[in-house]
Amino acid sequence: MNTPITTTEERDALAWLQVGSKNTGKTQFTLQMMADMATKQGKPTLILDINNQSQYDGMRPIDLDEIELFNRVAAVARKPYFRCRIETEAEIDLFFTFVHLYVKNAFVVFEDCSSYMDGNLSQPKRTLILNSRNACNDLLFNGHSLGDMAPFLHKHVEMIVLRQTGDEIGSLPGKVRNKHRVRALMAEIMEENEALYAHVRYKLAFRLLDMQSL
Repeated sequence: MNTPITTTEERDALAWLQVGSKNTGKTQFTLQMMADMATKQGKPTLILDINNQSQYDGMRPIDLDEIELFNRVAAVARKPYFRCRIETEAEIDLFFTFVHLYVKNAFVVFEDCSSYMDGNLSQPKRTLILNSRNACNDLLFNGHSLGDMAPFLHKHVEMIVLRQTGDEIGSLPGKVRNKHRVRALMAEIMEENEALYAHVRYKLAFRLLDMQSL
């Protein structure tokens, strides 16, 4: 088994939370981020995809026990995009542990994470979030609503990509930081979607919220 990584911070990496209902552009944004991370920063992507989304079918599958070799394999890959398909909660925690131990300088995507990033997060999940900068890993958590996400995640993400969700503007849960700003942006998003996308299935308006600047 490889020795776990022990790198020091090479540059600031960010934890992102992207929330939006279906057909609001989350996947397209994720794919664009993957391309930018690869071409502009030289970072391979590792996706945890528990629902086998067809949009990621062209990406190279990787098993849990291969994650310790991730950086070595990604370094010689023509397309540095990898997808790990797992199902059980125990395997999800192992994924978080293995990424924390063995993956560095990467873009890690947690697709459709509402089902396993709610409530009180397990220690492996907390550890990865708290230590991602030490490994220079950018993290992207994709979910359906602000209310679905754990208080710990809300506390520690630096960037929020806010899209139209099912959250009630007037009754956001207490775990949501800077609620007054979030409410204002939610209203802008709904107004823009109504103006530009009222007669189509897609509602593509979004806002970026830098939690470090508030």
